[in-house]
Amino acid sequence: MLKIGAFARICQLSIKTLRYYDAIGLLGPSQIDPDSGYRLYGIDQLTDIIRIQALKDCGFALEEITLLMHTHDDSTIQSLLKQRIAAQQQIVVEEQARLQRIVARLHLLEVSGATYAVATKRSEPITLVGMRRIVAAPSDIGPFACTVVSELAAREVAFAGLLIHLYYEGMEEGFDLFVGAPVTVLPLESADLLCERLAGGELMASVIYRGDYAGISQAYAALDRWLATSGYHAGGPYREIYHRSPAHVDDPAEYITEIQCPVAESCSLQTGERPYDDSDGAL
Repeated sequence: MLKIGAFARICQLSIKTLRYYDAIGLLGPSQIDPDSGYRLYGIDQLTDIIRIQALKDCGFALEEITLLMHTHDDSTIQSLLKQRIAAQQQIVVEEQARLQRIVARLHLLEVSGATYAVATKRSEPITLVGMRRIVAAPSDIGPFACTVVSELAAREVAFAGLLIHLYYEGMEEGFDLFVGAPVTVLPLESADLLCERLAGGELMASVIYRGDYAGISQAYAALDRWLATSGYHAGGPYREIYHRSPAHVDDPAEYITEIQCPVAESCSLQTGERPYDDSDGAL
């Protein structure tokens, strides 16, 4: 039999660790000398130490290892190991996705500098009231938005001046565009106004554009570059959220527009329509 110090040296563990293993019921001494009170370990317990270390290397917590050490049912042990394998595989998937996002961020910085940063977030459920129309060109978007605002005012629809644009399928000529405002109370039925309910919970890639709308295609280009290397794929419709617009300030340099794109890690979603390319104007 070995005293605790000698056994600790063989196991390459501290005496404190062996005492802790004993306290939590993981591994105790073979016997305690009744006269001296010394903790005595058998050399055969080295097998238990190796098993504990192997399970720790698999990522099990000491509480889980304690259960496994007292379980002699192979099927139970196999089940727990399979669960651990599945958990580790999920961690690998998540870390690979994180690595792709880091690569995408680096690529975006190399190409665009620090002007645009893209982040992912979950969308909030929202109810929009507005109008949907095919607009022929980006220059027609602004006048259409003004028409929507006028119609909302005429119908006495209360909103805080925040407009959201949804870009649906691209047409051979123009854009299928919905322009609406978030509401908490639906207005009376109108032939001109439509209700668009967004359920929320979608994973969105988001980028902020600051300034006059003539340059908003730069933000779309940055978002496209991020998507190309991030491991995500776009699915429509794209959204533009006008946090600060002509309804709030007079200086176009102070405009703040958030561009959101629904994304997924597979290409099963239908590709959304991107409203501007690098040569297009904006509102």
